[in-house]
Amino acid sequence: MKFFISILSLLLFFWSSTLKSPKHKKDRISQPINTELVMNQNDHFNGLWINEDSQTRAITKCKISYKNNSFVVQMWGACQPQDCDWGENVANDVQKETDKFQLLWNQEFAESFVTYEIIDGRLKVTDKRHYKDNSNRLDYSLVEYFQKK
Repeated sequence: MKFFISILSLLLFFWSSTLKSPKHKKDRISQPINTELVMNQNDHFNGLWINEDSQTRAITKCKISYKNNSFVVQMWGACQPQDCDWGENVANDVQKETDKFQLLWNQEFAESFVTYEIIDGRLKVTDKRHYKDNSNRLDYSLVEYFQKK
């Protein structure tokens, strides 16, 4: 009986030591967690983007960041004496590893349905604008390209 208990004790000792080895713990700690992977999947959009047309009368620059499956975008339009800040807007539940997303910018005088797309390292911004202020201005669609600063 003593022999059986000794053998059983040794087996339990070796079995538990392999499950809780220091190397096993270290390997688990060094692996990235899911949130780290998600945060980096759309990072090619991150940064400040400047319009390639320095004389544009539309969007001059936009700042994009990707956090928690959402894009946060801030844009500026051409105004005098300084650019007009459109503020921030958020695109929620964005697909992982996407090269394209859309936002609706609702301003008092107009709505802009804007598409942001990465093409060959450039940001393509398509602005489809509808005026709602009874000014009789015609709706339009404008495509502009931006470089990351």
